[in-house]
Amino acid sequence: MKKKSKRNDEDKVKYNELLTLIPYLKTSKAFLTFGIIGMIISSLITTPIPYIIGYIIDKIILLDKSYHELLKTIFLLTIIYFIHYIASIVYEYLFIRVQQNVVNEIRLSMISNLIEAPLFYINKKEKGYILGRISESGNISTLFSPNLLRTFSGVTDFFFSLFIMFNLSVKLSFVILSILPIYFLISKYSSRTISKSTTNVFETSAALSGEVYETLNGIEDIKMLNGKNIHIKKLTDKLKNVVKSSLKQSLHFIFFMQNIILTNNLITVLVLLFSGMLILQNQLTIGVYTSFSLYMAKLLATTQSLGSLDITLKPVCISIKRIKEFLDLNSENLETSQKLTEPIVTIEFKDVSFKYEKNSDLIFEHLNVKIESGDKVLIDGINGAGKSTFIKLLTGLYHPENGRILINNIDYALIDKKSIRDRIGIVSQNIFLFKGTVLENILYGQEEKTKDDVIELLNNYHLIEQLNRFDKGLDTEIIQDGSSVSGGQAQLIAFIRAILKKRDIIILDEATTNLHVETKDLMYELLQKNDLCNILIMISHQQEGLQFINKILELTHFKKKQHVRDDIF
Repeated sequence: MKKKSKRNDEDKVKYNELLTLIPYLKTSKAFLTFGIIGMIISSLITTPIPYIIGYIIDKIILLDKSYHELLKTIFLLTIIYFIHYIASIVYEYLFIRVQQNVVNEIRLSMISNLIEAPLFYINKKEKGYILGRISESGNISTLFSPNLLRTFSGVTDFFFSLFIMFNLSVKLSFVILSILPIYFLISKYSSRTISKSTTNVFETSAALSGEVYETLNGIEDIKMLNGKNIHIKKLTDKLKNVVKSSLKQSLHFIFFMQNIILTNNLITVLVLLFSGMLILQNQLTIGVYTSFSLYMAKLLATTQSLGSLDITLKPVCISIKRIKEFLDLNSENLETSQKLTEPIVTIEFKDVSFKYEKNSDLIFEHLNVKIESGDKVLIDGINGAGKSTFIKLLTGLYHPENGRILINNIDYALIDKKSIRDRIGIVSQNIFLFKGTVLENILYGQEEKTKDDVIELLNNYHLIEQLNRFDKGLDTEIIQDGSSVSGGQAQLIAFIRAILKKRDIIILDEATTNLHVETKDLMYELLQKNDLCNILIMISHQQEGLQFINKILELTHFKKKQHVRDDIF
């Protein structure tokens, strides 16, 4: 008894996942309402058809033998079918609109939450795996498929049909009613075996997507390192798991279909036996038997659909449960976060300790640094000393393990990170460029700026010549990931983007390594002679030409002390 109760609770929890969709249905209320009305009309209008067919056989064909009455009733049937046809098209189209709206809103919410989520969460997941999870949102569209909709519209049809069947033959109706519960249980049991294997199919497919994504993402290194066989082996193992789980699911589905077909056939034979006996005893006519058989088909179809809802709803509920991990992601900003409205004039790291993973080594231990308005700071240190990590902490991509970071003497954790990043311009060694034009990449994230602002900046700072090195200047198309431009061109785009508006902080993280000497010298000159920011922070192994630097932050191994030098080159 306890096991049964536990199973019911699990089923209830799974179906309760559907409640997650309610907020996403609000924008489609009109489509949903009219779709439901159209579905009910479409269902009800066909209810009298089996009765009319029985009437035609008994009354018009066998008794009256009237061609005129036959044509009239056939014309009536045709009209009903056409009305049903139009109503079905309308309500199915309305539900497709609902389907598209809901699925797309969920996808956007997932992506939006992922962008807002702490970076450490994203880094724990394979990008392809995340992509597979996002793709699973498409499974929700099954809820609005015509087959499932007909199941729910068939419930209304079920009771009307049952009412007419009792009027046609009470004895046969009781025979059907005694069989329906058995038929329902067979359908439910058969469908449950399918839903059990669905989770495994989703999981193995997502894992395969992750491996494919990694292969495509690292295609250059795979070629250079002759790693094809390694990745093919990984893909083969993942693919075997997908095939195994899919075959198991398909086998369950085959058994389900054959169980339903066999049960339908046995019920048809049983009803034929009882009907034949009643016809031989003149207690039933051929027309009534025909009508009854058609209504019985409706009842069986609805019963089978309700019994096998697990096949449709459980996979959807499983997908929703998996999707909710992304829909329920916490934002990197606290609910109490306040927007930064004043210019950034001080940055202070107070006893900051940090490591990327729980079991990894510390990058920083008790780091204490203070940077003020007017400072031009060079961060120096060997590889692995934490130079780029310092920048990631400063931009809020990660949080300190211990200690605090203060902006204008306010704890970083209490400030909305968007409002801080809006005041920071950053140029790094590896720039990610988005698909689009050079201009679109320069204006990325700066909705208040226009092409005229970019052209004015290029003229004021004599950067036109550098932009002319692109094939079509600002209109040059960049393919996804920026592989169509050189590293130096990418850094130039990022630098222009960083100085397009006055920033409180400009960060150059090995930002000149790929630049032409001429462009690098021009960049340094702009930084030295122009008031581009309140605070400049640089990471560079090439220290020639950095005479304008007034502070050096030396980062060493975390067990040694970090310190700031105020001497100038």
